[in-house]
Amino acid sequence: MLSLLIALPLLAQPKGAARTGEVKPPPWELMFSDEFEAGTLEFPKWSPHDPWGKERNFEVQAYTPESIELRDGFARLLARVVNAGYDGKKREYTSGMMTTFGSFAQTYGRFEVRCRFPAGQGLQPKVWLLPVPNGEIPAINIADFVGRDPGRVMFGNLWGDTKTERSYQGAWPLPDLTTEFHTYTLDWDEAKIVWQIDGKERFRSTSGIPHQPMYLAMSLAVGGETAKWPDSTTPFPASFDIDYVRIYKKR
Repeated sequence: MLSLLIALPLLAQPKGAARTGEVKPPPWELMFSDEFEAGTLEFPKWSPHDPWGKERNFEVQAYTPESIELRDGFARLLARVVNAGYDGKKREYTSGMMTTFGSFAQTYGRFEVRCRFPAGQGLQPKVWLLPVPNGEIPAINIADFVGRDPGRVMFGNLWGDTKTERSYQGAWPLPDLTTEFHTYTLDWDEAKIVWQIDGKERFRSTSGIPHQPMYLAMSLAVGGETAKWPDSTTPFPASFDIDYVRIYKKR
């Protein structure tokens, strides 16, 4: 009996350990979210175009509000052929873009998007972060997909300026990027950026870390140097389907 009494104190919890039933607060605080259940896009929460009006990467689409549809609990960015052109310009395609410019920007935190990409020559859906001052550099690609290469998703961050641009980029293979939804998570702090797919780390960067507010952009580009150009095999209309967006900051 004496030996038992002596042993019991060794089983005591260490100083500072959580008591039974004590619930620790989660490390992340939700700052921005959209589950796309409203049926219509919420303004001014979202802006349906590129706020800077930039023609990026020689892409050939025009971003229009009509190219965003909310249906069945998803936001759908739709790329379509417009044979007559658009807005007096020789634009053969319209497509969708959604940004939080003007409504939400954040320095550091967790950015999470669950989505499904479209396959097809000349299509490039993307989830990215852009700087508030100019919408150019630095930039972080949370998930970047090229429709003619449907078996992998790309990540990376860019820094410098338009003349001295540098980047650190990677890719991860997945066989069902165009048939299944996946959750893309970016954790960004003062020292590093970490990319996850479905809760598993797939890439990280410690180079060129930005330290300024950035806004979220989601787009479906058509054409350009990276995606190349649509052809007779490209399935139009093409749809980039987004299930939800959630943005957190550390408590």
